[in-house]
Amino acid sequence: MLDFVFILLIILEVILSTIIVLKIIALEKYILLLNKKLTCASKMIFIVNNKIKKTIISLNKFVSIVTNKKFIQISRIIRITLNVIEIVILLRSLDLSKGIKSINYKNIKKLLLAQVIRKIIRKIITNMAAA
Repeated sequence: MLDFVFILLIILEVILSTIIVLKIIALEKYILLLNKKLTCASKMIFIVNNKIKKTIISLNKFVSIVTNKKFIQISRIIRITLNVIEIVILLRSLDLSKGIKSINYKNIKKLLLAQVIRKIIRKIITNMAAA
């Protein structure tokens, strides 16, 4: 009787070993398939990462130009020059020798429009720099 039990155990062990080996082979094939998919995904991620790096580098160059001290000084000089020109135009339009009726309102409207546009552009640039 004991021999029968041992023979049965050996047969069960062989069957279970065969099933386990087959499952391991199937899972190995599945792992190789997942490895190929992961390799393809990593290549795509690497390509996207390089593109994003290039974009960030170009943005950093633009931001460094905008925040450059020389650029800020040049922009201040241009702003002061434009303000002086606007003051000259305003003084020319205010010919007070003839009274208030001789004021050229077209030039004043142009100056106000230019001032509003300049402030809007400045706000947009500061908001972009802050973001």
